Amino acid sequence: MGAELTFRAAEPADLAAVMAVLADGRRSIAELGIDQWQGGYPDRATVEEDIRLGACRVAVEDGEITATLALRFEEDADYEASRVAWLTGDDGAELRYAAIHRVATARRALGRGVMAALFAYAADEAAAAGCESLRADTHPGNTAMRSFLARQGFEERGSLRLARADDGDPVRVACERALERSRS
Repeated sequence: MGAELTFRAAEPADLAAVMAVLADGRRSIAELGIDQWQGGYPDRATVEEDIRLGACRVAVEDGEITATLALRFEEDADYEASRVAWLTGDDGAELRYAAIHRVATARRALGRGVMAALFAYAADEAAAAGCESLRADTHPGNTAMRSFLARQGFEERGSLRLARADDGDPVRVACERALERSRS
């Protein structure tokens, strides 16, 4: 990373740039021979909803969006319906995790630590919100993402099946990372 890297919630004006980064991610996944994201997901409506809810996060370098992810602070139906042995259990109290979805880096920023920095930003946000962990999932064949998640401190906790079937194989590897909760 040569230039200053900043992080923020995406704004409606960022939609085209976020979609372009996701398109780069879609191409990278296709080059791995994986059917994940090859059916049109994540689509414009999904990203618009992430932005509207304040969930879409972006990394900005030299005024350009170079990476994106969705950081969701509500219950994830696929995670709740799974039989995964999560690190943070469901005791009926407040939500104890944040979920990361729709992760992509612009091709021009690959291999420079941009996504690792964006994940650290998301982890700090989740900890400050009182979450005990971050959860994510990926296609079993996406070895690049699985390796990345492991380097970010995520543990593979089992597999789950996505309810949405429009995106190829719905089986995903479920991952979770414990967070040190903010004391503020």
